[in-house]
Amino acid sequence: MKYAYLGPEGTFTESAVRRLAPSARQTVPFPTVPAAVEALRSGGFARAVIPLENSVSGVVPPTLGELVAHAGRLRIDAQVTIGVTFALMAAEGTRLADVRRVVSHPHALGQCRQWVARHLPHADTVVADSTAAAAAALAGGGPATDAAIAAPEAAARYGLRVLAHDIGARHDAMTRFVSLRRSGPDEPPTGRDRTTLLITSDRSAPGVLTGVLGELSRRQVSIAWIQSWPRQTARGRYHFLVEVDQHIAYPGLAEAVDAMRQGVDSLSLLGSYPYIVDREVEGERAAA
Repeated sequence: MKYAYLGPEGTFTESAVRRLAPSARQTVPFPTVPAAVEALRSGGFARAVIPLENSVSGVVPPTLGELVAHAGRLRIDAQVTIGVTFALMAAEGTRLADVRRVVSHPHALGQCRQWVARHLPHADTVVADSTAAAAAALAGGGPATDAAIAAPEAAARYGLRVLAHDIGARHDAMTRFVSLRRSGPDEPPTGRDRTTLLITSDRSAPGVLTGVLGELSRRQVSIAWIQSWPRQTARGRYHFLVEVDQHIAYPGLAEAVDAMRQGVDSLSLLGSYPYIVDREVEGERAAA
């Protein structure tokens, strides 16, 4: 099975692919989330794996945009949560005192902001498309005064020297990733499943969202996550992405969805799928 993912090599997304499909024979990195999704839509790949949300920095906007734009044509078929750890790395010969610019993805810069302010108060921060892209740029001959924030594995992959380990503000930081495929029927329940719904309403009556979510509550379906996304064609109107801890095959959820359709303009099922939590993350949760 051929996987597209947010690259380059050495991103946390690549780790998510390995967790989801350890036997995958071909994995290909793409520079942006839309590029990875387009590779899937074009038919050259069976799956695309992209980040959805970080526990510290929040949602990944390009992913939400792609889920909304291609509702009905793409399906979430798995979700995985993995722990994320950040390291500061640079080319051989660069010392911490030499660093004048720190380059990384916005989410990584946000999570490591306190460490950078404390240890590199005079360094500028520069945004990259991904953590691994920042590391790869250094390997390609970037300035000797640059450093990158990335996964520790990226240092080994790109021949960089780690200047500092575990520099994130939260040691229990996690990122959720979704695996996408082209539209089709969902797999049977696994016993640890989630379902994602996309709800859209142009109705101005107050409490529309409260009312439709009440259908879930009345049937004892747990709501795991809600996120709004603005509609480009209607100012002040939103799509709502809703995750619930249940498979659509569960009668209570199926009944709730049927009832919810009566109170909104459209409701799309984005997928019912296994929800996988990395063992290390589970251990951290148990110890908390």
